[in-house]
Amino acid sequence: MTQRHAQPSPDPADQRPRRPHRAGVHEVLLRRLPHDSPLHRLGVGTKLVTLLVLTIATGLNTGWEQLAGVAVVVGAALVAARVPLRALPRLPHWFGLTILISFGFAAAGGGAERFIRLIAFGLLFALLSLVIAWTTDLSALAPALARIGAPLRRLRMPVDDWAVTAALAVRCLPLVIDEVRTVAAAHRQRTTTRDPAMLLSRLVDMITASMAAALRRSSDLGEVIAMRGGAATPAPTTMRPGLADVAALTLVLAASVLPAVLS
Repeated sequence: MTQRHAQPSPDPADQRPRRPHRAGVHEVLLRRLPHDSPLHRLGVGTKLVTLLVLTIATGLNTGWEQLAGVAVVVGAALVAARVPLRALPRLPHWFGLTILISFGFAAAGGGAERFIRLIAFGLLFALLSLVIAWTTDLSALAPALARIGAPLRRLRMPVDDWAVTAALAVRCLPLVIDEVRTVAAAHRQRTTTRDPAMLLSRLVDMITASMAAALRRSSDLGEVIAMRGGAATPAPTTMRPGLADVAALTLVLAASVLPAVLS
Protein backbone atom coordinates (compact mmCIF):
# COMPACT_ATOMS: atom_id res chain seq x y z
CA MET A 1 0.00 0.00 0.00
CA THR A 2 1.53 3.27 -1.09
CA GLN A 3 1.92 6.04 1.40
CA ARG A 4 1.06 9.56 0.46
CA HIS A 5 3.58 12.11 1.44
CA ALA A 6 2.18 15.25 2.95
CA GLN A 7 2.66 18.24 0.73
CA PRO A 8 4.60 21.00 2.46
CA SER A 9 2.47 24.00 3.24
CA PRO A 10 3.45 27.11 1.28
CA ASP A 11 5.50 29.62 3.16
CA PRO A 12 3.40 32.69 3.96
CA ALA A 13 6.41 34.84 3.16
CA ASP A 14 6.37 33.58 -0.44
CA GLN A 15 2.75 34.69 -0.86
CA ARG A 16 3.41 38.27 0.13
CA PRO A 17 3.37 40.80 -2.71
CA ARG A 18 6.91 41.56 -3.66
CA ARG A 19 8.11 45.08 -4.06
CA PRO A 20 8.99 46.08 -7.64
CA HIS A 21 12.67 45.64 -8.41
CA ARG A 22 14.56 48.90 -8.78
CA ALA A 23 17.66 48.60 -10.91
CA GLY A 24 20.99 50.25 -10.34
CA VAL A 25 22.19 53.29 -12.24
CA HIS A 26 24.23 51.18 -14.67
CA GLU A 27 21.11 49.16 -15.60
CA VAL A 28 18.90 52.11 -16.52
CA LEU A 29 21.49 54.41 -18.07
CA LEU A 30 20.60 55.26 -21.70
CA ARG A 31 17.81 52.65 -21.72
CA ARG A 32 14.89 54.08 -23.70
CA LEU A 33 11.47 53.58 -22.11
CA PRO A 34 9.43 51.29 -24.39
CA HIS A 35 6.11 53.12 -24.07
CA ASP A 36 5.01 56.28 -25.85
CA SER A 37 4.59 59.62 -24.11
CA PRO A 38 4.46 63.35 -24.92
CA LEU A 39 8.13 63.66 -24.01
CA HIS A 40 9.03 60.83 -26.40
CA ARG A 41 7.45 62.83 -29.22
CA LEU A 42 9.23 66.03 -28.26
CA GLY A 43 12.07 67.07 -30.56
CA VAL A 44 15.58 66.06 -29.57
CA GLY A 45 16.84 69.57 -30.18
CA THR A 46 14.19 70.95 -27.81
CA LYS A 47 15.38 68.64 -25.04
CA LEU A 48 19.02 69.59 -25.55
CA VAL A 49 18.18 73.30 -25.62
CA THR A 50 16.19 72.83 -22.43
CA LEU A 51 19.17 71.30 -20.68
CA LEU A 52 21.48 74.01 -22.02
CA VAL A 53 19.22 76.91 -20.97
CA LEU A 54 18.72 75.52 -17.47
CA THR A 55 22.47 74.97 -17.08
CA ILE A 56 23.26 78.56 -18.07
CA ALA A 57 20.50 79.94 -15.84
CA THR A 58 21.75 77.91 -12.88
CA GLY A 59 25.31 79.08 -13.48
CA LEU A 60 24.12 82.67 -13.26
CA ASN A 61 21.74 82.17 -10.33
CA THR A 62 22.12 79.46 -7.68
CA GLY A 63 19.43 80.72 -5.32
CA TRP A 64 16.46 78.85 -3.94
CA GLU A 65 14.19 80.44 -6.54
CA GLN A 66 16.22 78.93 -9.36
CA LEU A 67 16.22 75.59 -7.55
CA ALA A 68 12.42 75.71 -7.44
CA GLY A 69 12.30 76.54 -11.15
CA VAL A 70 14.50 73.57 -12.05
CA ALA A 71 12.41 71.31 -9.80
CA VAL A 72 9.23 72.41 -11.64
CA VAL A 73 10.78 71.54 -15.01
CA VAL A 74 12.02 68.17 -13.77
CA GLY A 75 8.62 67.36 -12.27
CA ALA A 76 6.87 68.29 -15.51
CA ALA A 77 9.34 66.12 -17.47
CA LEU A 78 8.68 63.11 -15.20
CA VAL A 79 4.93 63.50 -15.63
CA ALA A 80 5.15 64.04 -19.39
CA ALA A 81 7.45 61.03 -19.80
CA ARG A 82 5.21 58.78 -17.66
CA VAL A 83 8.22 57.39 -15.87
CA PRO A 84 7.28 54.36 -13.73
CA LEU A 85 8.64 54.12 -10.21
CA ARG A 86 10.63 50.96 -10.96
CA ALA A 87 12.57 52.86 -13.66
CA LEU A 88 14.14 55.20 -11.11
CA PRO A 89 17.64 53.94 -10.24
CA ARG A 90 18.58 52.60 -6.84
CA LEU A 91 21.51 54.57 -5.46
CA PRO A 92 24.24 52.61 -3.67
CA HIS A 93 24.50 52.78 0.11
CA TRP A 94 27.89 54.45 0.00
CA PHE A 95 26.34 57.38 -1.87
CA GLY A 96 24.07 58.32 1.03
CA LEU A 97 26.88 57.79 3.53
CA THR A 98 29.18 60.06 1.53
CA ILE A 99 26.50 62.75 1.38
CA LEU A 100 26.00 62.60 5.16
CA ILE A 101 29.72 62.82 5.90
CA SER A 102 30.17 65.69 3.44
CA PHE A 103 27.20 67.50 4.96
CA GLY A 104 28.79 67.17 8.38
CA PHE A 105 32.00 68.82 7.17
CA ALA A 106 30.01 71.54 5.35
CA ALA A 107 27.91 72.24 8.44
CA ALA A 108 31.02 72.48 10.58
CA GLY A 109 32.38 75.14 8.23
CA GLY A 110 29.13 77.09 8.07
CA GLY A 111 28.22 76.08 4.53
CA ALA A 112 25.29 73.73 5.18
CA GLU A 113 22.82 75.78 3.13
CA ARG A 114 25.13 76.00 0.10
CA PHE A 115 25.87 72.29 0.35
CA ILE A 116 22.17 71.41 0.34
CA ARG A 117 21.57 73.60 -2.71
CA LEU A 118 24.57 72.08 -4.50
CA ILE A 119 23.39 68.51 -3.89
CA ALA A 120 19.82 69.42 -4.84
CA PHE A 121 20.92 71.00 -8.12
CA GLY A 122 23.15 68.01 -8.88
CA LEU A 123 20.40 65.47 -8.25
CA LEU A 124 17.83 67.44 -10.25
CA PHE A 125 20.11 67.82 -13.28
CA ALA A 126 21.11 64.15 -13.08
CA LEU A 127 17.44 63.14 -13.00
CA LEU A 128 16.61 65.48 -15.89
CA SER A 129 19.46 64.01 -17.93
CA LEU A 130 18.18 60.49 -17.23
CA VAL A 131 14.64 61.44 -18.30
CA ILE A 132 15.99 62.92 -21.54
CA ALA A 133 18.02 59.75 -22.17
CA TRP A 134 15.00 57.54 -21.41
CA THR A 135 12.84 59.34 -23.99
CA THR A 136 15.35 60.02 -26.77
CA ASP A 137 16.39 57.87 -29.71
CA LEU A 138 20.19 57.96 -29.73
CA SER A 139 20.25 57.74 -33.52
CA ALA A 140 18.68 61.23 -33.63
CA LEU A 141 21.28 62.76 -31.31
CA ALA A 142 23.96 63.56 -33.92
CA PRO A 143 21.56 65.33 -36.36
CA ALA A 144 20.11 67.37 -33.49
CA LEU A 145 23.56 68.44 -32.29
CA ALA A 146 24.56 69.35 -35.84
CA ARG A 147 21.43 71.47 -36.24
CA ILE A 148 21.98 73.28 -32.93
CA GLY A 149 25.58 74.04 -33.86
CA ALA A 150 24.73 75.08 -37.43
CA PRO A 151 25.53 78.80 -36.82
CA LEU A 152 29.12 77.82 -36.00
CA ARG A 153 29.61 76.62 -39.56
CA ARG A 154 29.95 80.25 -40.63
CA LEU A 155 33.10 80.35 -38.49
CA ARG A 156 34.40 77.25 -40.30
CA MET A 157 33.99 75.08 -37.22
CA PRO A 158 33.83 71.27 -37.71
CA VAL A 159 30.28 71.04 -36.39
CA ASP A 160 29.51 67.69 -38.04
CA ASP A 161 32.65 66.08 -36.60
CA TRP A 162 31.81 67.41 -33.15
CA ALA A 163 28.24 66.11 -33.40
CA VAL A 164 29.33 62.63 -34.49
CA THR A 165 32.01 62.49 -31.77
CA ALA A 166 29.56 63.53 -29.05
CA ALA A 167 26.97 61.00 -30.23
CA LEU A 168 29.56 58.20 -30.30
CA ALA A 169 30.76 59.15 -26.82
CA VAL A 170 27.21 58.95 -25.45
CA ARG A 171 26.51 55.62 -27.15
CA CYS A 172 29.78 54.13 -25.85
CA LEU A 173 29.18 55.21 -22.26
CA PRO A 174 27.42 51.93 -21.26
CA LEU A 175 30.37 49.98 -22.69
CA VAL A 176 32.81 51.95 -20.54
CA ILE A 177 30.65 51.36 -17.46
CA ASP A 178 30.59 47.62 -18.16
CA GLU A 179 34.38 47.59 -18.46
CA VAL A 180 34.76 49.44 -15.15
CA ARG A 181 32.39 47.02 -13.42
CA THR A 182 34.28 44.03 -14.81
CA VAL A 183 37.63 45.40 -13.66
CA ALA A 184 36.19 46.27 -10.23
CA ALA A 185 34.75 42.76 -9.81
CA ALA A 186 38.10 41.19 -10.70
CA HIS A 187 39.94 43.40 -8.20
CA ARG A 188 37.42 42.61 -5.46
CA GLN A 189 38.08 38.90 -5.87
CA ARG A 190 41.84 39.43 -5.62
CA THR A 191 41.77 41.93 -2.73
CA THR A 192 41.66 40.39 0.75
CA THR A 193 43.59 42.95 2.76
CA ARG A 194 42.12 45.79 4.81
CA ASP A 195 45.28 47.90 4.79
CA PRO A 196 44.36 51.44 3.60
CA ALA A 197 47.67 51.80 1.74
CA MET A 198 47.08 48.56 -0.17
CA LEU A 199 43.46 49.53 -0.91
CA LEU A 200 44.65 52.85 -2.34
CA SER A 201 47.18 51.03 -4.50
CA ARG A 202 44.43 48.69 -5.71
CA LEU A 203 42.25 51.67 -6.54
CA VAL A 204 45.01 53.20 -8.65
CA ASP A 205 45.51 49.87 -10.43
CA MET A 206 41.77 49.59 -11.08
CA ILE A 207 41.59 53.09 -12.55
CA THR A 208 44.61 52.38 -14.75
CA ALA A 209 43.14 49.09 -15.98
CA SER A 210 39.80 50.76 -16.70
CA MET A 211 41.48 53.52 -18.71
CA ALA A 212 43.50 50.94 -20.65
CA ALA A 213 40.34 48.98 -21.46
CA ALA A 214 38.54 52.15 -22.56
CA LEU A 215 41.45 53.15 -24.79
CA ARG A 216 41.54 49.68 -26.31
CA ARG A 217 37.83 49.79 -27.10
CA SER A 218 38.10 53.31 -28.56
CA SER A 219 41.05 52.22 -30.71
CA ASP A 220 39.09 49.23 -32.03
CA LEU A 221 36.08 51.43 -32.73
CA GLY A 222 38.25 53.97 -34.55
CA GLU A 223 39.76 51.26 -36.74
CA VAL A 224 36.31 49.95 -37.66
CA ILE A 225 35.10 53.45 -38.54
CA ALA A 226 38.22 54.07 -40.63
CA MET A 227 37.73 50.75 -42.49
CA ARG A 228 34.21 51.84 -43.37
CA GLY A 229 35.39 55.10 -44.89
CA GLY A 230 35.26 57.40 -41.87
CA ALA A 231 32.46 58.79 -39.78
CA ALA A 232 29.28 59.54 -41.68
CA THR A 233 27.96 63.08 -41.87
CA PRO A 234 24.80 63.48 -39.76
CA ALA A 235 21.70 63.38 -41.92
CA PRO A 236 19.76 66.65 -41.85
CA THR A 237 16.74 66.35 -39.61
CA THR A 238 13.33 66.97 -41.14
CA MET A 239 11.47 67.53 -37.88
CA ARG A 240 10.09 71.02 -37.31
CA PRO A 241 9.21 72.50 -33.93
CA GLY A 242 5.57 72.00 -33.06
CA LEU A 243 3.22 73.35 -30.42
CA ALA A 244 4.60 70.94 -27.84
CA ASP A 245 8.14 72.20 -28.45
CA VAL A 246 7.00 75.82 -28.11
CA ALA A 247 5.16 75.02 -24.87
CA ALA A 248 8.19 73.20 -23.44
CA LEU A 249 10.59 76.02 -24.30
CA THR A 250 8.16 78.57 -22.85
CA LEU A 251 8.09 76.64 -19.56
CA VAL A 252 11.87 76.41 -19.49
CA LEU A 253 12.31 80.12 -20.22
CA ALA A 254 9.82 80.99 -17.48
CA ALA A 255 11.62 78.71 -15.03
CA SER A 256 14.91 80.40 -15.93
CA VAL A 257 13.87 84.07 -16.08
CA LEU A 258 11.31 84.36 -13.28
CA PRO A 259 13.72 83.20 -10.52
CA ALA A 260 16.19 85.90 -11.61
CA VAL A 261 13.43 88.50 -11.44
CA LEU A 262 12.16 87.35 -8.03
CA SER A 263 15.60 86.99 -6.42
